[in-house]
Amino acid sequence: MIIKYAYFALSAGAFASIVTVVYSLAYENATAIEGEQLESLRGALPMVNLIMAPFLGCIVATAGYVLARKYLSKIGPFLFYFVFSAVSILTSFGIFTVYDLHEEIMYTVYGYAMPMHFFPFLSWVTFKALFFPEQK
Repeated sequence: MIIKYAYFALSAGAFASIVTVVYSLAYENATAIEGEQLESLRGALPMVNLIMAPFLGCIVATAGYVLARKYLSKIGPFLFYFVFSAVSILTSFGIFTVYDLHEEIMYTVYGYAMPMHFFPFLSWVTFKALFFPEQK
């Protein structure tokens, strides 16, 4: 069973990472972020962070879910979903602490980075239905 959870976490993390990278490239293209602006953005939010953060988020979430189900069988899943969604919401406000960006993208970065905080949660929930359809 632990192997199935490992595949689940890695699959959800990979999907969230792919969506994050595709979204970032589409956003950069749509808003014409290039040159100095792109260098400034990559300095504040490196591509490796956009790839690794969803992986780590899904792995930690899976471990939290397993522990919540094991030790709090009745209320554990609800608490897990509540905490996971709350963490996604709260961390999205962390983008307001990013400074030293090129002045022309100072405010467009919010639309760039805030949605990315929800990709691990959405991916995790989607893949959970695939790997564990019997669980609520």
